[in-house]
Amino acid sequence: DSFENTLRKVLLSLLSPDNNTRNEGERYVKASEGQPGFTLAILNLVKSLSASQDAEDVAVRQSAAVLFKNTIKKRWQVDEDEKENTIPDGDRETLKMHLIDLMCVTPPDVQKQLAEAVTIISKYDFPAKWDGLLGQLVNKIQSKELHIIKGVMLTANSIMKRFRYVFKTDILYEELSYCLKHFQSPLLMTYQFFGELVASHPTDKLILISLFETLRLMSRIFFSLNWQDIPEFFEDHLNDWMTEFAKYLTYTNPILVDTTEETEPGVIEQLQAAIVENLVLYVTKYEEEFAAHLPQFTQIIWELLLKVGTQPKYDNLATSAIKFLTSVSSKQMNIQLFNDTILQQIIEHIVVPNLSSTENDEELFESNPTDYIQKDMEGSDQDTRRRAACELVRSLLKFFAPITSQYCVRYIDVLLTEYNKTRSWKPKDTALNLVLAVAVMNSNTGQGAGELNPNVNILEIFGSHVLPEVYDQNVNKDPIVKADAIKLVCIFRSHLDASFMMTCLPHLVRYLTSDYVVVQTYAAICIERFLSVKDKDPHTNRMIFRFTADSLSPLLNGLFTGLFQVMNNPELPENDYVMKCIMRVLIIMDTAVAPVLELILQQLTTALQRVCKNPANPHFNHYLFECLALLVRSSCSTASNMDPVTASARMETLLFPPFQLVLSQDIVEFVPYVFQVLAQLLYFRPKLAHSGLSEAYLSLFPPLLSPVLWERKGNIPALIELMKAYISRGSAEIVSGNHLTAVLGIFQKMLASKLNQTYAFHLLETLISYTPQVAIEPYLRTILELLLRRLMENKTPNFMRQTTQMMLLMSAMYGGSNLYQLIESIQSSMTNMLITQVWTQVAENSAHIDAHIMKQMVVGATKLLCETAIAQDPQLWGVLLRLTVSLLDGGKEKADSGLEDMLEEENREFDSTYSRLAYAQVPDAEPTEEMKQAPQYFATSLAALCKTHPGAYTSVIHSVLDDQGKKVLQNVISQTGVVLG
Repeated sequence: DSFENTLRKVLLSLLSPDNNTRNEGERYVKASEGQPGFTLAILNLVKSLSASQDAEDVAVRQSAAVLFKNTIKKRWQVDEDEKENTIPDGDRETLKMHLIDLMCVTPPDVQKQLAEAVTIISKYDFPAKWDGLLGQLVNKIQSKELHIIKGVMLTANSIMKRFRYVFKTDILYEELSYCLKHFQSPLLMTYQFFGELVASHPTDKLILISLFETLRLMSRIFFSLNWQDIPEFFEDHLNDWMTEFAKYLTYTNPILVDTTEETEPGVIEQLQAAIVENLVLYVTKYEEEFAAHLPQFTQIIWELLLKVGTQPKYDNLATSAIKFLTSVSSKQMNIQLFNDTILQQIIEHIVVPNLSSTENDEELFESNPTDYIQKDMEGSDQDTRRRAACELVRSLLKFFAPITSQYCVRYIDVLLTEYNKTRSWKPKDTALNLVLAVAVMNSNTGQGAGELNPNVNILEIFGSHVLPEVYDQNVNKDPIVKADAIKLVCIFRSHLDASFMMTCLPHLVRYLTSDYVVVQTYAAICIERFLSVKDKDPHTNRMIFRFTADSLSPLLNGLFTGLFQVMNNPELPENDYVMKCIMRVLIIMDTAVAPVLELILQQLTTALQRVCKNPANPHFNHYLFECLALLVRSSCSTASNMDPVTASARMETLLFPPFQLVLSQDIVEFVPYVFQVLAQLLYFRPKLAHSGLSEAYLSLFPPLLSPVLWERKGNIPALIELMKAYISRGSAEIVSGNHLTAVLGIFQKMLASKLNQTYAFHLLETLISYTPQVAIEPYLRTILELLLRRLMENKTPNFMRQTTQMMLLMSAMYGGSNLYQLIESIQSSMTNMLITQVWTQVAENSAHIDAHIMKQMVVGATKLLCETAIAQDPQLWGVLLRLTVSLLDGGKEKADSGLEDMLEEENREFDSTYSRLAYAQVPDAEPTEEMKQAPQYFATSLAALCKTHPGAYTSVIHSVLDDQGKKVLQNVISQTGVVLG
C-alpha cells in the first residue's frame, strides 16, 4: 500500500550517502515513531521482504529491522516526562503476539535485530507483562527446525543474561525460578538432540556450523541459569551435562577448521570457550557438586591447552582454560592435584608460552598501539593470555609459594641467559613479564604493586635487568622490552622512594621522544602515576602529593615539549593517556604554571579545534576540558599573583574563540563542557560594582534562553551551572535586560519534570540569593504556588527537603514576616500545615543535609520564630522551635578537598551526553553574615524574643525539647554568651 511504499522510500533515504536525503528521512522517522501503528508497519515490511533475495529488498529489510530495534529501545520504556511519546498499548500487545513468530523465520541478519528487540521488551515486560513468552519459545523448539531453534536460543540467551553478575533479590529469584521451570528440561533435551545431529552429520559443513553456533548459545544459557546458584534440576542431571561438555572439548573435525583464518575463532573454539566458562563457574562456586568430575576435566583442559595454537583466534579459549586451572589451584581441597612435577610443567608449558609475545602482539605494537596498550597496561579489564597466565602464577603462589617461585626464578634466569647470548629481545620480554607475574602477590590500578613475593629478589632483578633498559640512552632500541621495563617501574612505584623516582623521572621524559607510540604512551602513563603518588604529611596527617611544583619545575619545559609532541603524533592524535598526564602536571603545578600558560593553552585549543572535526575518544575529550578548567582555576583564583579582573579578561580572550567554534557548529559532545568552563570563568570574575558581565557574556546570554538548547538532556546540568554563574555575577544586567521572566520560565520548566526538578531548586537558590528583592518580589507568590502544587503531587523525602530549604531561604533573605504573609495569602493556616507535616519531617532527617544548607534553614526558621504571628501560638511555636534545634543538631560539613582530591580519574566513566568536570566546579551561593554565624544568630534572636515576654517562651522551650534538644540549645547559648530571660 501507499504507506508501505512511503516507509520503503524513507528506509532507503536513511542509507543514502547524501546528508540532506538522510536528514529528511531521519526527520520523518522522528515525527512518526511515536504514532500508533508505526512499529507494526515496520514489522510488516520486514515480514513481506523476509524471503526476498533482491539487493534493494535486502537493504530495506535490514534497515527496517535496525529501525524497529532502535524504536523499541527508544520508545518502549520512556521517562516520566515523555509518556506521550511511548508506543501505544494496543501496538505493544500486537507486537508481543507476533514478534517471536517473525523472528524465527527471518534471515540471520534480521533475526539478530529482532532478538535484540525481544531482549529490550523482555527487560521491562517479562515475565509480569509477557508471561506467554517462554511458552512461545518452547513451542518453537518442538519444530525441530535448526533455523527456528537457533532463533529461539538467540532470544532465550538474551533474556537469561539478566541472571548473571547481579545480586540475588526476591524478584530476581522469582524470575529465575519461572525460567527454570519452563526452560531447564527443554534446554537439556535440545542440547542432547543437537549432539545426535552433530554425530550424524560429520561431513555437512553448513549444518555443523549452525549446530555449533546454537550449541554455544545453549551453553551460555546454561551459564546464565547456573550463575546465581546450582538449580536442583542441573544438579540431578549433572552427569548428562558433563557428558555433553566433555564430548565437545575433545571434538575435532577438519571440515570446520579454516587454516587461513588467524583472528576470528571458529565455531568449535567458540563452543569450547563457552563450555570452559561453565566449568570455571562450577569449579569456583559449586566445587562439592563438581568434585567427581574435576579430575577428568582437569586432564581434558590440560591437554587442550597444550594443543591450542598461538593465533589470536584461540585467545578466548586459552584464557578460559587457564582461568579453569587458576580456579582449581586456588582451592585448598585440590592441593593433591599439584605435585612438584606438575607445577614445573605448568610453568614451562602453560605460563611461559602464554606470557611470550606473539606475532600478533608485535603487529599490534607497531600498527595498532591503542589495542596493544588496552590489552597490556596496568588496570586493563581485558582478558588476555598474558593476564590469565599472571593470575595463574599468583594463584599457585597461594599454596605453593616456595616451589612456584623457585621454578619461575629458574626460568627467568634461563630466559635472561638466552637474551644475553643472542641479544634477541623476545626472551627478555618473556622474562620481564614472568618477573611481574611472580614478584607481585597483588596489585591495583591506583597504587600499583601491593604485597611483594619474599621468595623473589626483586631488587636484584630490578637493578640488573630493568633499570639498565630505562636508563639506556637509545630510546628506540628493543621497543617492546623498553615498554616492559617502563611498565614494571610504573607498577612498582609504591615501593620506590622519592629520591629514586626523582632520578627516574628525567629518563621517563626522554622516552616521550621515542619513535614508538606504545613507548611514548607508557612513559606518559608512568609519569602520570608517579605524580599521583601521595605521602602522609606528618604535621597534618593528610595525604599530599610526593611531587611538588618546585620539584617538577626544572623538568617542565622538556616535559611539556615531549607531552605535546606525543599529543600531536598523527599515529594516535587522541591519546587520552597523554592528555591525562598533562592534566596531572597542571594539578601539581597549579599557579606555578603561569609563565607557560599561554603556550599550553595554545596547544590545547589547537587540539580542541582538531577533535571538533570528529570527537571520537570521550576520555581524551574529557581530560582536555579538565585541563582547560585547571588553567582557568590556576590563573583566575585568588592564589594567582595576577590581578583578578585582568586574569579573567585574559582567559576570556583566549578561550572564547575556540568555544564559539564549538557552539556555532553545535558539537553535541562538547557543548556541555563549554558551558561548564564558561560558568567557571564567570564565577572567577570579581564581584565588583564596575566589573559585571563582559560584552561577550552579555551577547551570549539571550541565546542561552532558547528552548531548543534546553530540550537536549545533556545540556541541562551545564546550562544550570552557567545560569547560576550569570545570576551570581550579573543579576543586575539580567533584570535590566528584562530577562528575569525568561529565567523564571526555565525554573518552572525544570520544576515540572521529575528528572530535572533538582536543577530547578539549584536555579531558584541562586535567584533568591543574588537577585535584588525588589526585582523578584512580584514573582514570589507564583513561585510559592508552584512549589506547593508540586509538593501536593510529589511528597518524596527529597522534594520535601528541597521545598523546605527554598522556603526557609526566602525567609532568611527576605524576612520571616514576608514569607509568612505570602504563604497565608495563598491559603489560611498553610504555614501551620507546612511546619507540622513537612518541615518537621525534613528536620528529623537533617543529619544528611549539607552544613551550609542547614545554616540557611536555621536562619530562615529563626526569622519565622521571632518575627511573625507564629510567636503568638505557643503550640505551633514549640513545634517550629523543636525543628530549628533539630537542624542545629544536624548538618554535615563538606570535606575540605584540595585540588588534588577532586577527581578520582581511575573510577571515572564518561557519559555520552554529559560528564561533570571536576575542576570546573563552582562554589555554592555565598552565605550572608547571619548564615555564617547561624547558631549565634539563632541564640541572640531567641534571647531577644524571650526578653519581651519573660518566662512565657522559656516554659514552652522546656516542655517541647527532649534531653538531646535541651543539650544542643544549652551548648549554643553557652557558646554565644546569652541568657534566655
